[in-house]
Amino acid sequence: MDQVNTFNTALKNYSSNIEAYLVLDAISQMGIQGLQKTAQLFRCDIADIIFLDADQLRKANWSQTQIDELKQPKAATVAQLKRAIKWLESCDTHHFLPIDSPHYPDSLKELTRPPLFIFVKGDASLLNSPQLAVVGTRAPSQYAKEVVSLLLSEIGQTSDFAITSGMALGIDGIAHRIALDNQMPTLAVLGCGIDIAYPRRHSQLYQQIAEQGALVSEFVPSTPPHASLFPRRNRIISGLSQGVLVIEAKIKSGSLVTARYALEQNKEVFAVPSAIYNPQAEGCHFLIKQGAKLTENAKDILEELPGFENTAKKFQKNTQNLQKSASLDLASDPLLDSVSYSATSVDLIAKRSGMPISDVLTQLLQYELRGIVASTPEGYVKLRG
Repeated sequence: MDQVNTFNTALKNYSSNIEAYLVLDAISQMGIQGLQKTAQLFRCDIADIIFLDADQLRKANWSQTQIDELKQPKAATVAQLKRAIKWLESCDTHHFLPIDSPHYPDSLKELTRPPLFIFVKGDASLLNSPQLAVVGTRAPSQYAKEVVSLLLSEIGQTSDFAITSGMALGIDGIAHRIALDNQMPTLAVLGCGIDIAYPRRHSQLYQQIAEQGALVSEFVPSTPPHASLFPRRNRIISGLSQGVLVIEAKIKSGSLVTARYALEQNKEVFAVPSAIYNPQAEGCHFLIKQGAKLTENAKDILEELPGFENTAKKFQKNTQNLQKSASLDLASDPLLDSVSYSATSVDLIAKRSGMPISDVLTQLLQYELRGIVASTPEGYVKLRG
């Protein structure tokens, strides 16, 4: 606890320049690259740009409008600044990390356009921990839900990875919850202000992550969610992580945007295959064709990531008995062979297995209780076996 308090104190000491960074962030047509060039020209920290005079700023190719916005910030900028300071001072687990902070993640500095600063709610030390991003569709199939649960449970047993995602509906939220259930660290990168739980139905999840993990945003408090902000959020998800795991996604989706960012950042991309007629699988199959690793188990992920070679033996030991037991119990079951990995009607299962429907329903109920099959409105889905 003392170590955490010391870390938090260090963060607070470095957040004293929040005024400078928020004013600089609001300058029209001035991104991080322009600010870095100006700081390099005058050999100063980015925050010290506010002390440069008009002639110096013109020398750095600032327009008169930009100079005016720096010297006399707009009312909207001042209002944002007040909200940010109020939020920062309201809790010891609220943090502001500018790019010049020694606690700002090194992995984000390597981005083409790193965020000038990030806000963090929760355990900010997790930012520099080894992370695996998990993304996917907002409408996952039962198969996808089972896969993400199996993979993350195995990863939690065999590595020290934190799970990073975007707290969206579907795979994102499922990944965060599985991480929390398995006592794994988890980080949620938001496409809105750090003080907004979006979507609203994830308000409880937002609080759990704040208490047991970390929430991250590059947007000032009270910034509402907007479609244009989510691609920016996605580059941070991949930027923080050593690899990105995609579980069910269409080609035109935010998950594929995150995967593309990962490839541009020379990060590993892992994709889980599915049925060829599943429209949610086309994105993963596209990624596999482009060179992403076809992923069937946690070992497929861990063996590709640096620094985790020592997890292979532990993984093998933890899964050997489970695999052996499953193969003995389910290797020759005619009813289970009649259930597909996509929804299969009871009538079709009975026809394939040659069993009476009453017996089929009884056996399927037992298998459902064991987690071998799942019931859906369209029929039964095989989960394993």
